[in-house]
Amino acid sequence: MSVKPPTYNRQRLLLFFLEQAGGSLGKIDFHKLLFLYLQEARANHYAFVPYRFGCYSFLAADDLDLLHKRGWLEKGHHDLRLKSPIALLPWVRENPEREAVRVWLKGKTIRGQALVREVYRHYPYYAINSEIKNQLLDEQELALVHQAATRPVSGSNTVFTIGYEGLHFEEYVNKLIRSGVQLLCDVRNNPLSRKFGFSQRSLSTLLPKFGIEYLHLPELGIDSRNRKQLKTDHDYEILFQDYRDSLPEKKAGLARLLKQFMKHRRIALTCFEREPQKCHRHCISDYLARHNKITVRHL
Repeated sequence: MSVKPPTYNRQRLLLFFLEQAGGSLGKIDFHKLLFLYLQEARANHYAFVPYRFGCYSFLAADDLDLLHKRGWLEKGHHDLRLKSPIALLPWVRENPEREAVRVWLKGKTIRGQALVREVYRHYPYYAINSEIKNQLLDEQELALVHQAATRPVSGSNTVFTIGYEGLHFEEYVNKLIRSGVQLLCDVRNNPLSRKFGFSQRSLSTLLPKFGIEYLHLPELGIDSRNRKQLKTDHDYEILFQDYRDSLPEKKAGLARLLKQFMKHRRIALTCFEREPQKCHRHCISDYLARHNKITVRHL
């Protein structure tokens, strides 16, 4: 095959799954088997969210679309198929994960609803949004799913903050779901990202699928030019002190944010940095807590 090899190991893993499963898999089976493999191997190629038919990876789906466009596989309405054999390709023969997938799949023979039920029974959290859980699970199993779906009381006054640095999109979404966040407030000045899932368009499209609204508040952002020369803790202290001093001038943005908080009660402020003290979002949350009866929690 003259097609360019997949760029990332995670994309090669997707092809290994199809190859070792006989060249084709149903789409739902594919996601369930990939999920189980990564759970048991404790690998972090992909993360998953509780979606319409259980565990689902938007990043894996995006990679499958890319592999389809590049000629590696064909996508039917319900199934995925390798376009041609890959066994003789050098990067295939030399990859140890291919053998790991082969050995693992030998012990996984169930497919269809039986496979979905197995995943739901062992990982009830991933069934909380399933459209078919009532058809597959008994009352006791459904009770575990309901328990996994239980969220904090929506009326509690909490502002969360979260950065997406180092997180898969799905890990990020799970943090929001488990915390009962109802609205994500993006306080980046420019809500673009090369990392999958974290641009404004993706967040505003995908988060509502999980009952989470999205709002961009550029007026609370920091110009990216002001962050370019940050090297030391002192540099950050100067930047954030300047930002704190400017907050009283951002009355419209703060009022807009507070209005959304009064409506939703559980909101999250988001930006890039993992550590809140390295991000201006902590200045905003501190300001809200100081002037209102609000609890702040950094995710």
